[in-house]
Formats: sequence, C-alpha cells, structure tokens
Amino acid sequence: MLARTRPALAAADSDTQPSTSGRDEVDTTITHRVGRAVALTIGIAATALKRAEERTIGDKSIIPEATPIGRLVIGLYGNAVPRTVSNFLALVESGNLVGTTFSRVLAGEYIQAGKQGARRLGAVEVPASVQPNTEVSEASAFRLPHYRPGTVSLALGENDEEPSLRLRPEYRPVEFLITTGPGPVPRLNGQNIVFGRVVEGMSVVGQVAQVPVFGPSPVGNSLAFNSLAAAIGDDRAATVRRKYGKPLKAVVILGSEILPSGEEAPSSATAG
Repeated sequence: MLARTRPALAAADSDTQPSTSGRDEVDTTITHRVGRAVALTIGIAATALKRAEERTIGDKSIIPEATPIGRLVIGLYGNAVPRTVSNFLALVESGNLVGTTFSRVLAGEYIQAGKQGARRLGAVEVPASVQPNTEVSEASAFRLPHYRPGTVSLALGENDEEPSLRLRPEYRPVEFLITTGPGPVPRLNGQNIVFGRVVEGMSVVGQVAQVPVFGPSPVGNSLAFNSLAAAIGDDRAATVRRKYGKPLKAVVILGSEILPSGEEAPSSATAG
C-alpha cells in the first residue's frame, strides 16, 4: 500500500464558497438562536500516531501534538433536521470532539470525523446527552443533496465504524462528513443526513484534503485481490477498503465551541 498525495482543490481555497444546494421545500435557514453555528479548530500533526519512543505507560492518547491550521465554522439547519442538529450540538457541548481525529480523507469528495471507538486512538466517546435519532428512519431527513463544497452531513451510508459497533442497541450515530468540492458528490445523496454547511473555513477543508492517505497500491496485485475477495464474499476486502482514505498524518480537532449570537453566520443565509 502506498501513501497518496492529493491534487490541489481550487474550489476549496475560498472561505466564501457556497456549500450545499437544497430544494425549495426544505428549510435550510441557519436557525435563529444561540447554537445555530459551531466552530471547530483543526490541526495537523507530522505523523498519524506517536512514535514508540514518545509513548509512555498509561498514555490516555497516542495521537501526536498537532499544529493548528485554522477554524471551521459550521452553520446548522435546525429547522430541517432538528434532532440531528440537537445531537451535534450536544456532542460539541460535551467537549468529546476535542482531541479526536478525522478518520477519512477523500480529496474531491469529503473529509470525515466523529468516528466512535477508543479515545486513546483519537476516536469519539458519545456522551449520554446525545439522544436516539428518529430522523435516521425518516425519508424527509435525507432530501438535501451533497451538491456543493462544504456540505456537512451525518455519515450513515459512508460510516466507517466497525459493523459490530453499529449493531449495538445503544448505538447513536454522530460521525459526520464535510464535502471538499470542487464538484458535487451525488453518490452521497439519500444515504446521509445533511444538517449544515461550512460558512467559514473552506480553505481549512482544502488543507485537510491534501493530507496523504492510505490507499491501494497502483502496482502489484492488491486491487485484483480486493476485487476477487469481494466477488467471492470474503470480508477481508471490505475490511481493507474501510482503511482506504485513512490519513497518514493525524488531523486533529483541537477545539470545539457553540458560537454566541454575535459570531454566527447571517440569519438569512440559506442553501442555494
């Protein structure tokens, strides 16, 4: 397997780039109240995990120190999908996103964070304040598409958590993705719940999209093996594919906050 360095994304360079396109009947107003926008401070480390010599017994995390690269501000569609937005706000308010990492980077498609698992490895522990989400079984919650850069959605169809975790009765989905642009990602439509858009910081999304990732080797027989394994029902291929797009440098959420009214996006902002 080889690390793949991603091509530059011209559309991700502008912090004013619009981020999603909805249908007229869906209310994508960024909701008028404290909590209609969330800010995430992002950093990138030199490696994915601490080197062996840097680790100590009892380390609570083996994620290396990351250098800040900027802030993402996400406006939330509280009118369209109130439960999904409420759960995202509860996750941010809990502080449980801080110190976690982006688990997948697919330049030209999306970057993904909020994967559940071991905190030590940069995964999320879901707080009790995150409630069961009835919108995951409501067709109307899936109507908004992933047409423009900066679309933020609850990762259901593109979820990369272990299947055994998702089958637990107490499982509550919080993993989310952000589309990178420059074009739409239609394959995500109908699979994930769009609940917001990036209103500031698309240049940060662009920087994250450039991080080298784990992927199939262009030489040898890895692609042929995976195709054969998938054809005969061998689950090893699916296991390997879940690792595709895994960053080879830790992309860390260094801070998260719910913005007060004075720092939010314009109240008239809607998806265009």
